[in-house]
Amino acid sequence: MIAAPGPCVLFATPGWISGGFSLEVFKRWAPSEMNLVTLPGYCAAGTIGHKLMSGKPTKIDVDKDTQLDVRCQAFGIFTAGLLSDGAISNIHQLSFSPHTDAKGIMDLVKFLSPKHVILVHGEKPKMATLKGRICSELGIPCVDPANNETVCIPSTHCVKAEASHTFIQSTWSPNFKFFESSSESESDSLLKDRKFISPLQVTDERAVEGILVEEKSKKAKIVHQNELLLALGQRKHEVRFAYCWPMKVRNLEQTKATNLPSSSNVFRMVYVKLSDELSGGDIQDFGEHLQVESFQISICLKDRCPYRIIDSTGNESEAMFLCCSWSVADEKLAWKIISILENFQLWNSLSI
Repeated sequence: MIAAPGPCVLFATPGWISGGFSLEVFKRWAPSEMNLVTLPGYCAAGTIGHKLMSGKPTKIDVDKDTQLDVRCQAFGIFTAGLLSDGAISNIHQLSFSPHTDAKGIMDLVKFLSPKHVILVHGEKPKMATLKGRICSELGIPCVDPANNETVCIPSTHCVKAEASHTFIQSTWSPNFKFFESSSESESDSLLKDRKFISPLQVTDERAVEGILVEEKSKKAKIVHQNELLLALGQRKHEVRFAYCWPMKVRNLEQTKATNLPSSSNVFRMVYVKLSDELSGGDIQDFGEHLQVESFQISICLKDRCPYRIIDSTGNESEAMFLCCSWSVADEKLAWKIISILENFQLWNSLSI
């Protein structure tokens, strides 16, 4: 936890940093100028806390065999804690009364002007009184949670992020909405007049969607969803469905299997059929297969296709099979196309 990237706040004991967990963390965080150590107002002589508060040391002897470089900031206050991602190397002292019936806490809160205050220690009635004073006199939200009670505080931290060129381009397309409007002051005669034209209002309701990517030691960046896999160095995983079935060929028993329609003829007829049935469908011909959205269809040349459905006759050698696949997003479209083609007889319009 203490080596995790990013800022954090850690309360550790003992407050004098004389040993234990606070000393372990101090050894890790003291050499960095980005860290801050807060200490109690009094630290016993001979402890690391006392050495920090006594001056501005650059080196501290932890024990007879260990010397530690100190570049962190030290701050003397009423409680003990360790703050990661602090400020410059310096030492400050702040003395005040920490009692809930004293003026010190009010002065400290007023001086710091925090967004929220949480009271964590004291007699319940006095904490309630102090909470009321902080809220009413300073106008700062304050809570005094009981033991094991969870408190949620909204964050106001702003993160500056770069934007990829592709993401910026995706914001250029407007989404205009047009609607007519009329003011309430217009007379009824104008509204009834056919020559009167209501003013046209135009709004741009474009919505921009992106993905925030934040890598270690790099600035946050907003990328388009199509760039995410490349940014993460990952491959796309897609679940696809597949189906292979025999096409109906009229008078097939009078024709040898070698005289079955060619793939080009089949594609031509399937293309024409789908163009008639699918209004507005963008059907693409890639030579070896036809495609509508993610739905792909081709002539199946495999002897044993794992997706093949055999009819009751089981005469597989005298049939032409179509094999198709599609993504889950186009499942409704896929079964519509399959239904069209399963009821379509190729042989009527093909010459042999």
